[in-house]
Amino acid sequence: MLSKEKTIADVSIWANILDDLLRRIASVTGSPRHHIRMTAVCRSWRASLADQKINFPAVCLMLREGGNCDNYYFYSTSEEIFDEFDLPEIQRSRYWGSPFGWLVTHDFNCEIRLFNPFSRASFSLPKNHSLIRKLILSINPEEPNSNCIVFAIYLGFLDRRYIAFAKPGDLAWRTLSYGGDDDGGGGGEFFWDDAIYFKGNFYGCLDSGEIVLFEDLHGAHPKAVEFAPPPPNFRGGRTCYLFALGENLCMTCRDPYDDDDGYECKECMAHQVRTITDVVDITNVHAPKIERIG
Repeated sequence: MLSKEKTIADVSIWANILDDLLRRIASVTGSPRHHIRMTAVCRSWRASLADQKINFPAVCLMLREGGNCDNYYFYSTSEEIFDEFDLPEIQRSRYWGSPFGWLVTHDFNCEIRLFNPFSRASFSLPKNHSLIRKLILSINPEEPNSNCIVFAIYLGFLDRRYIAFAKPGDLAWRTLSYGGDDDGGGGGEFFWDDAIYFKGNFYGCLDSGEIVLFEDLHGAHPKAVEFAPPPPNFRGGRTCYLFALGENLCMTCRDPYDDDDGYECKECMAHQVRTITDVVDITNVHAPKIERIG
């Protein structure tokens, strides 16, 4: 057993740790709870970490308690605990998740905001009177010198899916067209399904299975160009998704019909995961069909 004098000596040594080293330790903690505990150790630690950025969890599951209360629960997948937050800022708004731990709020006045439930930071985006299906961020807007670009996929006339982009603080969305479709509703008869920010570029995919690269987003003439054609024998009309797997950009799709089950609507994953490399080489990796999640 350690003596009382030994314990006091150890505490004194830790209290005199160099500021740079303490900040470095705090920067790699993956939990706001750990940061708060470090600031409670002593006055010198609290002073050293006063301006230290807190690493809020990037991946959480958000649960609503129910009723008309302002309380929301967030489940941290890394710590396996629930945190309860009072969030009147998102009351009477439609909200959903987005990358880097941000919520997107869309209220009755069609105002759209990025809201961080942990830091309470908020950024305004241009109004949109349409139903937004998805927002994709290029970078955390709270990062120093952040030049965040936000892509939106939204429903337009006759439920056509459009794609547009903006930056926090912009006054209007800039709709992108592709394949000679000047109104931005996709390439001809096909619709936009998904978009992703990958290795410094934005990519989009159509339900035709085609992959598109978006260029010159910071310039005067942004455009969408073909990056990869649809896979061979691809049946259009499926819902396609883009995701990063290591150093690879991949696409998978969800088929509302199952050929093996007499076309029952089961929303199962397609058999193939498509890997697209930087030189547009395409390989098909056979993966097990996913009937459901959970």
